[in-house]
Amino acid sequence: MVSEHVLLAVLGRKIRRRLGEYVILGIVQGFFVTAFTPVVEFAFALLLGILMLGMGMSLAWLRERRRTLTNPYYRLAIEASESFVLLALLGTSALIAYGLRLPLVTYQAHLSYALFGYLVGSVVGELGWRFLIFGRLSGEERYRYVQNLSPSVLLPYSWSHLRWLWRRWRARP
Repeated sequence: MVSEHVLLAVLGRKIRRRLGEYVILGIVQGFFVTAFTPVVEFAFALLLGILMLGMGMSLAWLRERRRTLTNPYYRLAIEASESFVLLALLGTSALIAYGLRLPLVTYQAHLSYALFGYLVGSVVGELGWRFLIFGRLSGEERYRYVQNLSPSVLLPYSWSHLRWLWRRWRARP
């Protein structure tokens, strides 16, 4: 087991990179929100953004808790299914918008608010969990959390980590 000082140093480095990527994503998504604001029905778009903010916070809270699990395959399976459900939600919303004959620009405008809310909710949920819960974890759970926390939001796994998982999977009896 590594010392608490080293563990917190690694966690700090990962958090700084993740926050930097969140800021970049927020700026890009914020641009779309600003550009599409004249097209949206503001009350509906704001409600949609707030609902997605809550969803992002909830999912981030659950994601942070999953990082303390001992079984990496269970954690990865749930994270993959979470991504699949989010993509299915986006696809379903596009089909509904098409069925309602919504103009593409109107759909994209409201979607930009939803994605911005989800992004902000993810950041707030991640930081809130770390602020409120991380300090109360046992040493082993803290170690697993830092080990399972990806340093990147955009690229969840490094190539070396993917190669390691592949070799480990192929070496199974």
